[in-house]
Amino acid sequence: MAKFMRNSLIGLGVSATAYMLINQKTPKALYLDIKTYVQDVMDAADNLQSAREEFSDAQSNLSVQMTNAAKVFDEIQTEVDKFQFKIEPHMAIIKKRSDHLQATLDHLAEPKA
Repeated sequence: MAKFMRNSLIGLGVSATAYMLINQKTPKALYLDIKTYVQDVMDAADNLQSAREEFSDAQSNLSVQMTNAAKVFDEIQTEVDKFQFKIEPHMAIIKKRSDHLQATLDHLAEPKA
């Protein structure tokens, strides 16, 4: 385990040195780059957590609204059923009169022989 840690630290040191040489950075600039990178990652993780919480809240709200919409739909369907029941006798009378008018028109339209 100690050998692993030692080799990891050596690799990290060599990588940091190579990065500083290639990008012409000072150790302070490298520290600031790492600090900025870590802060950006932490901010992104916080944003992700906030987005997850907002999504969860929105999902819960959607569930509540769907339940409410189902209740409203049931109420509308009940009112439509009541309305159809109320107009049914009137529609029967209208149909009867319409049939009578059509029969009268058909009788008048018959050619006289």
